[in-house]
Amino acid sequence: MIVSPSDHPAGAVDTASSTPIVCLLLSVLATFLLCVARGMAAVMIPITLQDRGSSSSMIGVVMALETIAALLISLSFPFLLRFVNMKAGLVLSTVLRIPSLFLLAFTSNIYIWTFAVFLNSIGCFMFMILLQTWIAGMKFKSNKGLMVALYSTSISLGFAFGPLLIDYSKWILLLLMPSVRDLLITGSHISAATSGGLNVRFVFLLSALLSFSALLPILAGLYMVPSFRIKGGVGIWKSIMHTKGPMFAIAMAGVSYFGVCAFITLYGMRNSLPLHESALLLSCFMMGALLLEAPLTWVSDFIDRRYVIVIAAFMTMICAVYLPIAIYVNYQAFILLFLWGGVTGAIYSTSLALIGDKYEGDELVSANAGYSIMEASGGTAGILLIGSAMEVLGSDGLPYVIMLASILYFSFALTRYRVV
Repeated sequence: MIVSPSDHPAGAVDTASSTPIVCLLLSVLATFLLCVARGMAAVMIPITLQDRGSSSSMIGVVMALETIAALLISLSFPFLLRFVNMKAGLVLSTVLRIPSLFLLAFTSNIYIWTFAVFLNSIGCFMFMILLQTWIAGMKFKSNKGLMVALYSTSISLGFAFGPLLIDYSKWILLLLMPSVRDLLITGSHISAATSGGLNVRFVFLLSALLSFSALLPILAGLYMVPSFRIKGGVGIWKSIMHTKGPMFAIAMAGVSYFGVCAFITLYGMRNSLPLHESALLLSCFMMGALLLEAPLTWVSDFIDRRYVIVIAAFMTMICAVYLPIAIYVNYQAFILLFLWGGVTGAIYSTSLALIGDKYEGDELVSANAGYSIMEASGGTAGILLIGSAMEVLGSDGLPYVIMLASILYFSFALTRYRVV
């Protein structure tokens, strides 16, 4: 989102004190570290809840708190920027994230867990939407789609690395001094492990450490962070209705992205895959976004971005169709999730670049707030529907819901050639 620094005219961005590339690198590093922590939580929260006897519907409700928090932040973001500048917002988001992860580590009360997940989600999304504002406010000389995709790639890389780090957390734990190790793994309010020797408390504490470290690149370049402010009113809903194509695509991508992140590990376990292979499904999904998102979005710098979005939406539908078949053969499931992650990521970056092409100044603020609202709305609806569908229809409720969302968007695109 492009917003106006308080001492500049609307639509202007202060880049005098820094270069776009340096700012991009700082944002990429901070986003990567935060998303490693988020990737760990995305695996540990649902499997821990399941280990404690929670139903699929209850797990869906808890996981949907992330997208509900994102929706609330998106709706209030223009208002928030009237009172809090970017520097203060980045620090405040960290203050919200870290205590909530400690609550997840040291308690098993479902009500406290629900509050902690919501609080952590508020902090994470506030941090990321502020960084997205910073990135979108930079003026790249060329290949804007590629630059936006490189930033988005850091999100996928972090989410892909998080589940892998969980598998090695028990080895990291063994490197600690015995007295420290005993302090971390003992306690009556947390289960000792879920499976495979994993310790729930230590994984959440490691996630808290990584989440805090995401602030360090920002502090290192704090003088380069502009103090963004909004001037004038913004019409969020108007921007959504004027760019239905990318906005609806983001809603569909939200169903796919958040649905897979929240439930693919459980989906694998319910189809007889061990925990480490089930977690690898999420890693493959994120690795696909990591390796395929940038080149697919780069293609949109040379052809109509709308075609890239529609083709990616169709491929998302195909991936959802074949998941119940591919899950029984490991390498096929891994390849499918890899491709799925790539096309979903391409929808995100290409839609953001398309919105950036169409708007500027305060109008782009409203458009990007609408972008985030549609993403969060799709993610919230997707997670809740998937949780309920898996309760009623079994594990295949996951691909059924994503398949339906893809069909709805693809049908819209076919009946509306001009998607913007």
